[in-house]
Amino acid sequence: MTEYVSAKRTLFLAAMGVSLFILIAVLVNAGATTAFDNGLLRLFRNGSEPVGPEWLTVHFRDITTLGSNWWIIFIGIVSCLILRNDQHTAMAGFLLLTIGSGMLMSFALKVGFHRPRPDLVAHGTKVYTSSFPSGHAMVSALAYSSFVYVIDRVSRNGRISRIVIGAAALIVLFVGISRVFLGVHWPTDILAGWVAGLTWFLLCCGILKIGRQEN
Repeated sequence: MTEYVSAKRTLFLAAMGVSLFILIAVLVNAGATTAFDNGLLRLFRNGSEPVGPEWLTVHFRDITTLGSNWWIIFIGIVSCLILRNDQHTAMAGFLLLTIGSGMLMSFALKVGFHRPRPDLVAHGTKVYTSSFPSGHAMVSALAYSSFVYVIDRVSRNGRISRIVIGAAALIVLFVGISRVFLGVHWPTDILAGWVAGLTWFLLCCGILKIGRQEN
């Protein structure tokens, strides 16, 4: 019964996330976020150049890699192999399906909305897809949330879980900031990506909990 109630709460939060994502999308489509997007994007620029020393841009390029699809796929596969080897097959399956399906959803949303990339400033890194929502923000939010969830379920150590939560939150935050700093995303792309990623994670968690209740 407790698992069922928890599943309902998780799915309710996922529904709230869907509503928030739709709200952001509607505001972006209506042009209501233009001033916010332009102002925050220019905040990271001193004329045509990024603010701060050159090494800051280099570090933000490194940070943005922590949200790239290839990096997430790599650490996801390694994590699944470790979990499988330690007899945590269900958690390995959860991780694989959550991250894999989330990546597919990210691509689908980009194709569906097809928002152009920012053209106010020069891009600090290569981009190949459309802008909304940010794939780096979405995939990092859902992937690192999934890693935290799995580690918490497997370790049952509150101290370790708190450390991992803090580290994951900082990574997701700075990956999002890096995309705006490098001029390849509007701030609302990042917000929408975070919301979409957390929503997808909550949806997968809710389905997992319902499945365990039925079993």
